[in-house]
Amino acid sequence: MILTKVLGLTSALTKSKKAKIALLSLEIAVLGYALYQQKKENKRIKS
Repeated sequence: MILTKVLGLTSALTKSKKAKIALLSLEIAVLGYALYQQKKENKRIKS
C-alpha cells in the first residue's frame, strides 16, 4: 500500500528514531481521520 511505501522512504531518509515515530503517528492520525470520514459518508448514503 501507499502507507508502506511512504514508511520505507521515510526510514531511508532519516536515521532518527524519534522522527520515524513522529511520522508514523502522523500517518496513523491521517488514516484514522480518513476512515472516520468514510464511515460518516457511508452512514449519510444509507440514510
